[in-house]
Formats: sequence, structure tokens, C-alpha cells
Amino acid sequence: MADRRILVIGSSGQIGTELVEGLRERFGADHVVASDIKEPQVEQTGPFVMANAMDRRGIERIIDKHGINEVYLLAALLSATAEKDPAFAWQLNMESLFIVLELAREGKLKKVYWPSSIAVFGPTTPKDGTPQHTIAEPTTVYGISKLAGEGWCHYYHKRYGVDVRSIRYPGLIGWKSA
Repeated sequence: MADRRILVIGSSGQIGTELVEGLRERFGADHVVASDIKEPQVEQTGPFVMANAMDRRGIERIIDKHGINEVYLLAALLSATAEKDPAFAWQLNMESLFIVLELAREGKLKKVYWPSSIAVFGPTTPKDGTPQHTIAEPTTVYGISKLAGEGWCHYYHKRYGVDVRSIRYPGLIGWKSA
């Protein structure tokens, strides 16, 4: 894709701040739009827009206004917070994913990047040499939502040809968060 126009939803978190910086260095600051429900804590070198990941119309307006063709969906309620409000965690983690997958299915996006997590695994998962396809019995709301999200990403890819990419991140602690 010659003219990559990228939207990072959930850009103010630990992964998002580093990702936006790297994408802007690689593709140009004006080609990467950062968005979050909260103001960024770091100086922005390119466009930033306030956005609720569960507001389809708002996300669609950003996509149209900036000519976005790729989305990195990082917005999620993580484990500790998700356990305090499981219903909201499920709503945020799933609804935001559905919005982006649907926009891709409708042809508004060429690529979707959505991170999963090793939280999809549980106590019965082999600990050494864990295969890609194995027992997944998550024990947290976050893990349950990530496992369901993997299923939806697979479905949208197989059923509609959506180019969706994902990796399972381990527990991450960045050097800036120490």
C-alpha cells in the first residue's frame, strides 16, 4: 500500500505511545493519527483526536476526514480494571473490535491490527513450547474478551476477507513505565 494512512485507537497507553512514535518515524507524522478517550501525556508530533472507541460514527468520521486505510486498535480495559467492571470491560473490548471489523468489511479499511494477549491461556495450557493452537481457558475477563476477539478476527478474515493481523503479547512492562 503506497499511501498508508493510519489511525491508532487507544494511542495514549503504554504500547500506543511507543507505536505512534515509531509509525510516525517510518511513515511520516502526517500519515499517523493518534486517538484516545484521554489527552496524551506526551507531546504529539502529528495529529491527535479525542475519540471514544465505542462510537462508530465518531471513528468513521475520523477515518473519512483523514483518509485512513489502516487501524491499530489498542483500546481495551486491561486485567485489573476489567475485573472490577466485567460488563464494561466486555463492552469496550468487544464493541470497539466489532466497529473496526465492520468498517473493514464495508471496505473503509484495508488493514486492521488488533493485539491479543497470553491472557487467553489458563492453568491447563502447556507452559513450555506452547503451540499456536492449544488449550485456551482464560481466567480473567480480559483474557476471555481477547480469546473471543481472536475468534471474531478469524471469522471476519475467513468469511469476509478482512485483512486483520494480531499477535499475542506477553505481559509488557516498558522501560518508560518503570
